[in-house]
Formats: sequence, C-alpha cells, structure tokens
Amino acid sequence: MTQLSKFRQLLLGCGAVATAAIGSFIQPAAAEQFNNQTIQFDRDTIMEFQFLKSNNAAQSTFGVVNLATGEKTPLISEARAQDKPGRNYAGTSGKAVRKPFAEFTFKSGTPYSLYLESTQKGKGTTTVFSVPDRNGGAQLAKFDNDATALGTQGVRIAWNDGISNKTGDFGQFLVIAGGGVGCPCKPSPSLTTPLPPETPPTRNRAPSGRG
Repeated sequence: MTQLSKFRQLLLGCGAVATAAIGSFIQPAAAEQFNNQTIQFDRDTIMEFQFLKSNNAAQSTFGVVNLATGEKTPLISEARAQDKPGRNYAGTSGKAVRKPFAEFTFKSGTPYSLYLESTQKGKGTTTVFSVPDRNGGAQLAKFDNDATALGTQGVRIAWNDGISNKTGDFGQFLVIAGGGVGCPCKPSPSLTTPLPPETPPTRNRAPSGRG
C-alpha cells in the first residue's frame, strides 16, 4: 500500500483511473473486464467513482464486493432518499448524497462486482449486484461502455434497485467510473526522486456534458 500511495500522489490531477506496477509507471488502466460478467484488472488499479443522480423512493448505498472473499466495501451513500422527501424521487449531489466522490483500489487478478444496497422507509434491505448471477439471473445494472472508456469519458453504471419491480427502469441510481478531466501528464519521475510536499488534492470535475 505504501507503493500505491506514492503512485497516487504523483497522479493527482491527471485523471480518475491509475494503475501501479513495481518498477514502471502510469499507463491507462488495463482492465481484463469491466462489465456485467465481472470486474477484474491485471494490475492494482485505483479508480474514482462519482455519484450522478438518483430517482427512487429508496435510500441507497453503492459499493464494491470482492467475489473471492465476499467482502463488501461501501463507497457512496445517500444521506436521505430524496432531495425533498414527499415531493418527488430526485436525489442529487450535495443534498441526497453529501460525498459524491469515492475511490477504490482493485487488486490485480481479483474478481469484483459492484452492488447497490437499498432500504425503503427504514424497512428491509435489498441488495442487487452488477453481476446477474448474483441476482438470480436478473440484470439490474447497465454499463454504457466497456473498459476502454475508463481512462477517457468514463463508464456510466445505471441501476435498478430491485424494489420497484419496474424491470426496464435503470434510472434509479446512476454513478460513473473513471473518466475525469484529462491532462497532458508529463513523463513521470522515478520512484527514487523525492516527492514534493503534498498539497490538498483537487477533485476532478466532470467534463462538460458528463453529469
């Protein structure tokens, strides 16, 4: 993790996907798979996720589950189900979700799935996964692109929370993986070069038209 931390500091401001390998440096994330079958990378990969919006009656938490161990890591949570409860179902950043950005380190060669855990009026919990096999065969998450888009415009994941029974509705919770504002990253210093003093990181903003 110390090694990954060094890479992360050097990457700040240069996009929302980073990969690390001992003795080498940054290239766009090389994913073996980032889709409904599984999520798996051939190198340790730090990825940023951003909440876009929600439109449902439930209060949801988005996260990542390690398919090898079953360990779940929550990343983005709604503080309340909607911006204005009782008026409509819309949830936005800063209101329903107070922390719209999160990062996760995918370990190389490890299979993962995304998940969405939801409660409605504090009663019951429904968890759905981006891998249909975990939903009894039902597809409840849609990826708008594949792994090749992670380092450019990003990949949007649209969710059906499994509560409303509207099988064709994938607008209930939307997040985006990767993407971010690109920058002409300069050749990277070697790991033996002392790092400059760390400054507060500036979060990548969504490119025009992304959110």
